Amino acid sequence: MAVSTILVLNTGAGSVSFIDPTGISVDGAVEIGEDPRDLVEAAGYGSVFVSLAGDGTVAVLDIASRRIVARTNTGTGPGHIYRHPSGQEIWVANDGSGDLAALAAATGEMLATVPAGAGHHKIAFSSDGRWAFATNIADATVTAIDAATHEAVATIPVVRAPHGIVVTPDDKHVLVCNNGADVVSVISVDGREIVKEIRGPERPNYIRLAPDTSSAWIAHKSGTISRLDLDTLEFDGSVSAGQVPERIVFADHGRRVFVNDIQAAIISVIDADQFQVVAEISVEESGWHQGMVFGPDGATLFAVNHGAGTISVLDAGQQRVVDRLVVGEGPSNIIALG
Repeated sequence: MAVSTILVLNTGAGSVSFIDPTGISVDGAVEIGEDPRDLVEAAGYGSVFVSLAGDGTVAVLDIASRRIVARTNTGTGPGHIYRHPSGQEIWVANDGSGDLAALAAATGEMLATVPAGAGHHKIAFSSDGRWAFATNIADATVTAIDAATHEAVATIPVVRAPHGIVVTPDDKHVLVCNNGADVVSVISVDGREIVKEIRGPERPNYIRLAPDTSSAWIAHKSGTISRLDLDTLEFDGSVSAGQVPERIVFADHGRRVFVNDIQAAIISVIDADQFQVVAEISVEESGWHQGMVFGPDGATLFAVNHGAGTISVLDAGQQRVVDRLVVGEGPSNIIALG
């Protein structure tokens, strides 16, 4: 993907900042509304959808004009927001009302509301877009949805506090991180039932598929990064990385893995071949570190410092901070637009 612009969601300021990733500068901001939680690009439509927990809406931001062109009421406490694999729909997890909303990517129009369970939700789709799976952290369940009809077809009990979730690239299994236990639950896509429980380090939280699709990398709140082999569905290694590792991004086609820490002001660099931490990069002390994204050169990493209201700019090759950008109060998520 050719990155042209980077957007930063400023939760405290209620705004979205624009970053020029080539000139490495902040290029203005747009006020978006109260308590924004997440954002996603509606690729092909020139817009970005932003969930606003403050008033239960999703705002549609036109990128070219930098104006809000639509607002849609979706439910109580909209949080995470996702693009359906077809590109035609945007799905919103309403944490307060315990349901999901499907919106038209072209207009922001509400298409359907799908009941889910209680608590915070994350959503994963099968690659063909047929199925959606949503974690229900308070209920310790996963809701399976027929994405074509927008109907919930199964509620699958897991272990405790499910959070991170992905569908394997072969569309056979759903991997669910039980943040309240030491288990990754494996759900059959076809049968919508638990087929395996994989025990490993405590508190698996975030999960990312490796670029070569052979493995999944998991950040555990117990201070560990693990790797799960997708052929055997077993852990094939783990390494200590900071206090509370949070987000994971890949460089050099997956040969290097960058992991930030929600508490410590460091980004760990893991050599995937040696499976060991080869560097720890100090970033700005800010009390909370969230999203990271690479710029167009694939070598410049932009990392959020939530409490400081800044973005650390890192040279990934030299493994050091080279710049600091001031955005708005409480930056959280960060995305790159093609």
